[in-house]
Amino acid sequence: MKHLFQGSRRKVAAVMAIALVASLSQVAPSSAAEKKSGGELTVGIFNQLLSSCFSPNASNSALGVMRSVYEGFFEQQEGGKVVPYLAESMTPSADFKTWTMKIRPGIKFHDGTPLDAAAVVTNIQATRGLYAAGQIAARGQAGGLAAAGHTLSSGIPFASNIADIKPTSADTVVYTLWNPQVDFAESQYASGRQFVRASSDLTNPTQCATAGKGTGPFMFQKLTASEVVVVRNPNYWRKDKDGVQLPYLDKITFKYVNQPAQRVKGLKSGELDAAQFSSGGETKHLYNVKQDKNLTLAMSPPDYYAMSMFNHAIEPFNNLDARLAVSYAYDTQTFQRIRNTYKDLSYGEVPSSIVGSRNVMYNKNGFITFNLAKAKEHAAKYKAATGKNLTFSQPVDTSAESQASAKLFAQMMKKAGITMNISTEDTATITAKAFPSPTSGQVNPYQFYPTTLFEGTGTAFTLPFLQSNGFLAPNNKLLSGLGALAPLFGAFGRAINPARFADPQQDALVWGAQFETGATRSAKLKALTKFLQETAAVLPGPSLQYGAAFSAKVKGYDTFTLASGGRGKAITNAGPAWVGVYLEK
Repeated sequence: MKHLFQGSRRKVAAVMAIALVASLSQVAPSSAAEKKSGGELTVGIFNQLLSSCFSPNASNSALGVMRSVYEGFFEQQEGGKVVPYLAESMTPSADFKTWTMKIRPGIKFHDGTPLDAAAVVTNIQATRGLYAAGQIAARGQAGGLAAAGHTLSSGIPFASNIADIKPTSADTVVYTLWNPQVDFAESQYASGRQFVRASSDLTNPTQCATAGKGTGPFMFQKLTASEVVVVRNPNYWRKDKDGVQLPYLDKITFKYVNQPAQRVKGLKSGELDAAQFSSGGETKHLYNVKQDKNLTLAMSPPDYYAMSMFNHAIEPFNNLDARLAVSYAYDTQTFQRIRNTYKDLSYGEVPSSIVGSRNVMYNKNGFITFNLAKAKEHAAKYKAATGKNLTFSQPVDTSAESQASAKLFAQMMKKAGITMNISTEDTATITAKAFPSPTSGQVNPYQFYPTTLFEGTGTAFTLPFLQSNGFLAPNNKLLSGLGALAPLFGAFGRAINPARFADPQQDALVWGAQFETGATRSAKLKALTKFLQETAAVLPGPSLQYGAAFSAKVKGYDTFTLASGGRGKAITNAGPAWVGVYLEK
């Protein structure tokens, strides 16, 4: 079988040759290329980065800060295809149960240690939770968690299908899976969240939290909830097509600016050189940016599928009629018109499935659309069964736009005789509660949790959120081999299940589709979507687009070139790829 995701060695060799010739002849890069290097940016972001460690999760624009320092084995091309990045190639066996990954040579972490097969295995074992498990086995639970508890995160279920990983040479590792998986490489991309870390992040909790070491173009200089500063990595492994060392910028300061109006104000005053936005309720501010001739705006595709997660484990949404009542009461077309449209500008799409039309799971069958009469009917059935009026609470971010969107949603519920109460908290706190540390003994406490967990055209960042526990999948023998640690890992498997799903029929449909490698996979995926829609498993809303606005002097945000060839996505939910951004001089 030919190598999938194979890197372009000729292009890498050509860049190295250009750099060598320039060095030997002492000829400087062209003046055009030379002008790109240097300078600083100040960027307004709408999420707080509380830690550079494994948890809590970095949301959207805070994720962009993390991605300036950390990189992954894979990246995503402009069209959505996942290709190698720190990896040079990834090759599956014929049955998709064994995957061989070769690492790109010559890459070092910020602490000077090499990215080799040994470092890869250490990273993957930490990602799986097994590094912490080893520390617990050696030191006892209290000592092990004190030493390695910081390495545990909600990302563990994304690695639940890995049975083993072993180095076969200095630059090659082999993954063995419990079940065949055609999109295994995509699952390890994990929406750009599968970071590769220096081993010192594992052994030094303080470093991991405040100054983590990756392979990326920038390094942490300062990290607080209100401001993060990253500085140029002088030993970064990439050069541009002219042989100029990347990144171009010397320094980026990311400032937490929660209110979108303040981000626009900062751009116009020059206090900010760039700012990130979401289409969710912020279209008015995006319109103001577009009208300013001194600013440019770049937007992602509408491939981020906003939804709210019903908590299936607690009242009221452990009752199907309660979920159906809310689903029928939600007028998504009106919501899109009022909250995501301003004058002639509209972003996102009104849903007709729990995922967008470009996604392989897309299916209109069973999809619930606004019907006030049916909403009232199911609310009445809920009251008849429980003796209670349908009431629930929703956590809402402190920003004015988030509050306005929540109030509109509450008005829609009220028309159906449903009461929705608003609980105000910042996004970082909400995320930490919805995805609590597996070692805390906590679970998602929210009855109704608005989020954006599904995205893209594939399934790798959708299916893991729909299963009750990845370690309970067919053929997965990890828990049976862990002995006393099995309950702890059972909690890890639930770490990305904020809906607290526990439906055997749903699990069977998820795993039947996830591990199908043949021609029936598409049909199985669509059957799963139909089931989820008929059972009101989640409440889909208008899809989101993410944007980044720049002052006129900021360039290069739309020309992100990947190490294996092709153009990367200019804008994602994390923002632009800062590695190629420069200041026009």
